[in-house]
Amino acid sequence: MINWDENFETGSKTIDDQHKMLILHINKLEDMLGHTAPTPQQIRFAISLVDFLEQYAKTHFGFEEQCMECHRCSAQQENQRQHATFIEFFNGFHAEFKQHGYSLEAFKDLHRMTSNWITSHILRTDTQLKAFIKA
Repeated sequence: MINWDENFETGSKTIDDQHKMLILHINKLEDMLGHTAPTPQQIRFAISLVDFLEQYAKTHFGFEEQCMECHRCSAQQENQRQHATFIEFFNGFHAEFKQHGYSLEAFKDLHRMTSNWITSHILRTDTQLKAFIKA
């Protein structure tokens, strides 16, 4: 479970609110994975969470990249590269899902990756924006 704290703050309330929304849904996915024998309805819900995360992340990434560009943040290029890596992972997940269908292990891997990625990305890259917003 990811818990938001001030270490995640970027200096932009909008970006922080978007990060909170992403974290909320990653945590919902974790809750969902507690079901070892999910019902078809629970599987559909897990798939809808993944779809939401992917679409919301893409929208958020665009906004965040524009914000970094506007404030001339030195992390802008690294941020874009990391976003592209995240989207590639989701594309691979979808391809695997289409080929093999629902797998609890695949969804656990997805949760692990998204949890680790978002925490690392926010703390190491996004928070660099704070200094440029203050400047």
